[in-house]
Amino acid sequence: MPSPRTNREATFFEHLEELRGRIGRSLLYIIGGMIAGWVFRSDLLTILQHPAHIAADRVGIELPFRIFEPAGGLVLMMVIAFVAGLVISSPLWFMELWLFVEPALERHEKRYVVFMLPSAVGLFVGGVVFCYFISPRAFEFFFRINQSMGVDVELTLQPYLYFLLRLLIVFGLSFELPLVLMFLGRVGIINSRWLINWWRHAVVGIFILAAIVTPTIDPFTMTFMAAPLVLLYGLSIFLVKIVEKRQAPEPAGEGLGPVEAEDAESEDEQDWEAFYRTDGAETGDDEGV
Repeated sequence: MPSPRTNREATFFEHLEELRGRIGRSLLYIIGGMIAGWVFRSDLLTILQHPAHIAADRVGIELPFRIFEPAGGLVLMMVIAFVAGLVISSPLWFMELWLFVEPALERHEKRYVVFMLPSAVGLFVGGVVFCYFISPRAFEFFFRINQSMGVDVELTLQPYLYFLLRLLIVFGLSFELPLVLMFLGRVGIINSRWLINWWRHAVVGIFILAAIVTPTIDPFTMTFMAAPLVLLYGLSIFLVKIVEKRQAPEPAGEGLGPVEAEDAESEDEQDWEAFYRTDGAETGDDEGV
């Protein structure tokens, strides 16, 4: 396979081949993380049950977890190991993602890998941790609603873990929003004025996205997901403004479209050719004298 770092344009099938290789390596990284997660599966299960136990203590109830399927425990342990592997290996598969899109970027855009890659990993892990620490409040709300209906609160382990793990992953990915918007602002695709003008549409889109990705249809869970995203959108506007202020003046021809850039280069070449012709003519006249 030709190297993606060569100057020539890669074909469609070469891009597919590179994508296949990077997906394969990313899966190997995740499998390695899953092995580590499987070793500590009991500790991870205790950690994941902790938010529900905190909520149960706040509302004053005993909370037994139940499994009704014969192989339910094995399946849950595999799911826990997979999510753990996804989080543990996130620096590596983020790197593979970056290396796949990096050849399509301009030279001045590639310099931001030193900042982008650690920030992407940090935001993903930060989103997971943030969701974990605020999830007891959500479970407390649900338990109180159940109590108001006069029913005993008992949880089946499988739906509970699926609910929590899905929220953890979604929050981790959604926390990448400021970084993505800041990068788009740096390369000139968007700007802070555009983000401010379209904030109402963005809020509506965030709530629609939250309604799609949350595992339940209640408005509290949707708001629980959407509110941090709205705050992150506001933070993104601030970050894009900082990027705009720190942008250096573009050199001649940079920031133009392909046609305009070629025209600018052609005009420069014509000016230099005219200069050389004039200089040569003057030199010849001096020699003749």
